Amino acid sequence: MLNAERIQAAISLDPLDRIPVMPIMSAFAMRHGGITQGEAWRDPEKAFAAMLETYRDLDPCDMLTRTNMTWPMLGGKFNNAPIRNKIPGKDLPEDALNQIDERELFSRADYDKIAALGWNRFWEEHYPNISGRTMTSLATKQNYLLDLYVKQAKICQDQGIPVLLGSTVDSVLMAFSLCRTMTQFTMDLFEVPDKVKAAMDACCEDLIQNALDTIAVTKIPLAWIVLERGSAAIYRLAIFEKFEWPYLQRYVDAFISNGIIPWLHLDTDWGGNLPYFKQLPRGKCVLDLDGTTSIFRAKEILKDHMCISGDVPAGLLTLGTKQEVEDYCKQLITEVGRGGGFFLTTGCECPVDAQFENVKVMVESVTKFRP
Repeated sequence: MLNAERIQAAISLDPLDRIPVMPIMSAFAMRHGGITQGEAWRDPEKAFAAMLETYRDLDPCDMLTRTNMTWPMLGGKFNNAPIRNKIPGKDLPEDALNQIDERELFSRADYDKIAALGWNRFWEEHYPNISGRTMTSLATKQNYLLDLYVKQAKICQDQGIPVLLGSTVDSVLMAFSLCRTMTQFTMDLFEVPDKVKAAMDACCEDLIQNALDTIAVTKIPLAWIVLERGSAAIYRLAIFEKFEWPYLQRYVDAFISNGIIPWLHLDTDWGGNLPYFKQLPRGKCVLDLDGTTSIFRAKEILKDHMCISGDVPAGLLTLGTKQEVEDYCKQLITEVGRGGGFFLTTGCECPVDAQFENVKVMVESVTKFRP
């Protein structure tokens, strides 16, 4: 099978020749490619070269997650919360990892305004005030990076290398939590829940449309939905049912109706939420786990319904032996891969200090073992 055929078969729960494999990587590829993190952030072309070099050295890897360190995003629009990033070589040491500087980006008093304006119009008014940047200058930079991403993705596709990300988009809860900070947002959920709900209702369609508009440019029909803070590890199910699940269903319905694969990137432990995902359409989505949720329990609940992606842990790739990595990958392939619907990946990002030999063992395991 061609890489793209194998990937689609896994998502659709169809028969395939072997399990597809893809380390989710950015910083790791830069280090393997011999450039600093600062160089990668300053020069997307250098970052792209490092991505391609690492991909080729990890044969038989099936696809790249993205082409450089940036996320594809349409100029002047936010698919994700406009968080402040500390950048290596600028705000941090040259070869440090980038960091999120989480601050309150809007106040509790802004919920009424958001409910009246929606996501896009609110940020058009509010973002220049908190950033000191005009929306025009922001859009120019975003469109430059988006055009470069499209160009790089086309180079990959011409070489038979599928690229995963057509767009990213925060879940509505994730976006609001990042904008308010987790502490303040949690207080909002309990103290002004109706205001939060009204603002979320007003923002959901804008976030969906921003992702759709980005994918219309990238031509890659996959939306990476960032889910983290709505899990049962953080909030009781009553909160999830009111402030996360209805909007996620709207996301999934909108993307599938437009021929786009929803890739549900689930950081933290979603074990208590797993049964809900059986309500989503069969063979249309990917449940991507970071190693915190039990991938084996996810298989028990979602077998024959949804493709599961995961979940080789960061600690194993960094500190484990090659034999330990191979043994765990064998278990994933033979147990989670049984009956199809499995995509072997890292548990979230491949760590920057992972041993290359361990990552190579992970990738090669799909040629050694069968479900």
